[in-house]
Amino acid sequence: MTLTCMYQDENNQIITTSHLDKVPKNSGFVWYDCTQPTKEEKEYLQNDLNLDQNEVASSIYTLGHPDIYHNAEEDIKHIVVHTLDTKDFSARPLNITITENSLVTIHQSKIALIDYLQESLEKGSIKPDAEMITLKLLHKIIESYFAYVGEIEEEVFNLEYQNVDSDRNKKMMKEVYDIRAEIIKLKRVILPMEQLVETIQTSNHFNESQHKKRLVHRILNQLKHQTATLKACEELTDEIKDNNESYHSSRINSVINVLTILSSIFFPLTLLTGWFGMNFTNMPELHWKYSYFVFIGITFVLSIALIVLFKKKRWF
Repeated sequence: MTLTCMYQDENNQIITTSHLDKVPKNSGFVWYDCTQPTKEEKEYLQNDLNLDQNEVASSIYTLGHPDIYHNAEEDIKHIVVHTLDTKDFSARPLNITITENSLVTIHQSKIALIDYLQESLEKGSIKPDAEMITLKLLHKIIESYFAYVGEIEEEVFNLEYQNVDSDRNKKMMKEVYDIRAEIIKLKRVILPMEQLVETIQTSNHFNESQHKKRLVHRILNQLKHQTATLKACEELTDEIKDNNESYHSSRINSVINVLTILSSIFFPLTLLTGWFGMNFTNMPELHWKYSYFVFIGITFVLSIALIVLFKKKRWF
């Protein structure tokens, strides 16, 4: 809905305007920033700034894979990067087009990092260099990932201190699966971005100065650190799951052990009950006046003997 422009005038001052007709043709630096462009703005981007229709669409309508490519003359570079939505860790595309003296950024919604860099440009904190601004923007985007990675890391560490035997065990396992879902979402953003920065580092796109090389190297190291942290968190959640499964298996084994002991004790009693419960006519012991007390005594002795035997074998 908005297309703003920052350009360097003849006095090397940075001017911000939304009236594109005021931008001088011979300006040494121009930054066009467009948020959810209208039909007229898209036509301007395609006709006046020579942007391809797919490049505009990849920032608004589709979620393109992070990538860098250039035209046949290699004087125009196009980069697609991903910022993160603070609510659900979903990726938001940002399209960056770089020429010798201009920078074009297109995105679907407002990005605070762009506002920050524009303020820094106005204050003179950063130089009006399209490639350097692009790298600093990329650096700020990657740094913003640390907040989400650190949040997940903190959640995992908090789970480690919870007792698996607690009453909230089911709730804890739900938290584990929720954290793993968040890790997957983050990895879907960070891993492609790491591949993008590796491509930038191995190519000659930003190798004009040592400062740019060092900045690219720093960005790549940050991404690798984030990837390693997510991998460690994923392994920790696996260990928590395994620990929980081992705990439940141990409890099930304990229950089965108790049931087995009880079954073993009551088996001979059941046999005797079935034996003397047979409905035969000629069973003299059934008519003996002490038969009931003898039967009770036999069952009692058998039960005590089995309990002592199981105790000696350390079954319980």
